[in-house]
Amino acid sequence: MSGAAQDIQFWEIRKRANRKKPWELRWRIDATEKSRSFLTKELANNHKTALHRAARGGERFSTVTGEPESWAASRESVWSLLRCYVRRAWAQTSSGNSRATISNNAAHLALAATDDARVRRHRAPAPPERVRKAVNSALTFRVRPGASRPEDRVLPPDEGAFSELDRACLAWLEKVSLPVCEVGGELAARSVLERCSMRADGRGPMAAASLRRRRGVWSLALDYAVVRGLIASNPIAGTRLARSRSADAVNPRTVPSYEQASRLVAALMATGRERDAFLAGFFGLAYLAGTRPGETRGVRVQDIVWPEQVTDPDAVPGFGVLMVSGSRTEVAARFTDTGTHGEDRELKHRAADDVRPVPLNPAAVALLRRHLARHGTAPDGRLWWHRSHHGEHDVLPGKVYRAAWTRARTSALTTSELSLGVAVRPYDLRHGNASWLLYAGVPALEVAQRLGHTLDVLMRTYAHWFNGGVHSANALVAAALEEAGPFTGQSGPHDGQSDR
Repeated sequence: MSGAAQDIQFWEIRKRANRKKPWELRWRIDATEKSRSFLTKELANNHKTALHRAARGGERFSTVTGEPESWAASRESVWSLLRCYVRRAWAQTSSGNSRATISNNAAHLALAATDDARVRRHRAPAPPERVRKAVNSALTFRVRPGASRPEDRVLPPDEGAFSELDRACLAWLEKVSLPVCEVGGELAARSVLERCSMRADGRGPMAAASLRRRRGVWSLALDYAVVRGLIASNPIAGTRLARSRSADAVNPRTVPSYEQASRLVAALMATGRERDAFLAGFFGLAYLAGTRPGETRGVRVQDIVWPEQVTDPDAVPGFGVLMVSGSRTEVAARFTDTGTHGEDRELKHRAADDVRPVPLNPAAVALLRRHLARHGTAPDGRLWWHRSHHGEHDVLPGKVYRAAWTRARTSALTTSELSLGVAVRPYDLRHGNASWLLYAGVPALEVAQRLGHTLDVLMRTYAHWFNGGVHSANALVAAALEEAGPFTGQSGPHDGQSDR
């Protein structure tokens, strides 16, 4: 095979026994013979395919490295690739939480994409937790929201703020990081993902949703490597992680009933803590209106249409409307465009100006009126906020309302309910709202609209375990059978039981 006046010839891949990397690829460039060994035959084939493609494309091969001269960049490390990818990804989104998710997952991937032999030869300068802290710092960039070009929107981190130990940790990671070209095969790429698929606390594998997010970041980083010409193709593109549909389902035992939710909210009102009383309406609205925590944090008094303001002649008396227009997220200032703690975001999977009207039943109206009478609002109209070093009316932190929720569960639930995990998360109140509406006979499409779901998500998440209508449905079937007569034309003498 010739390319750019060079005579290039490849031999069959051979396996050599008793070698750490037994699969050997051999080729010749003019009179210079080259070889390279691989751990698996798949990796050897991938490299041979890439060399074939470069030769057919007329690329000039180096007689020193044995590879196309344009491949010099392919020796770039995975750590270097991830830094470039994360910076680029930050420039393409304005969501602080998205940036935090990308950086966090990229840090775990970078620490997993290391060469074991090099790690043994070069000892890390600090424990794993300290190395990870340095890596996270290196993946936290500076944002310039007003920049006209995407590449100028995100600047490298301020290395002057790095300690000597930070620099030593990052230099060590660059030294032991795998070259990008070595993760160009599916087996190697999946191996990196598998090595960081366990929980950081050591308590088993990550949750399926967390693993999918990590896999997504890894796949996009490999796509970026393809764009830069570092590898020929994304080795995990089009492949799927094993996924069980049951992972999408809500465990019905954890979903609080109306009576249980009422007990929990009443318990908060009775603790005597001002903070708990302040949060009683927060949790009550989550159950009665099905709002997500971020949506509840973002509720403002101007978003509420009170019953007396409803002008629709067909409206049910006592019902108001909550115009859910966004989400107040909790995110560190270093990830936001504005440099402030927390940010206002659009509704999940919606355009920035979308609004989701959610009916407020009389119980929800009464709860909101009580809250406003006792606690008022923040200057911007928000009903729930938190006093912190960031400001008098900072975003309500998850750790604050989760602590209150733990106290409520301990006080209000029985030992049996606690052992079953009833309402173990505040988010279970939203699931409780869905089950309550379905049990009340509200059409599934209407329930989906109130929750901000598609009908498919609603049915997959809730309806397949919800059985509140089983008995009424069975009664309809029994009536139809009574009218139609026995299926076989005969009535058995033993009330439907077979003779033995």
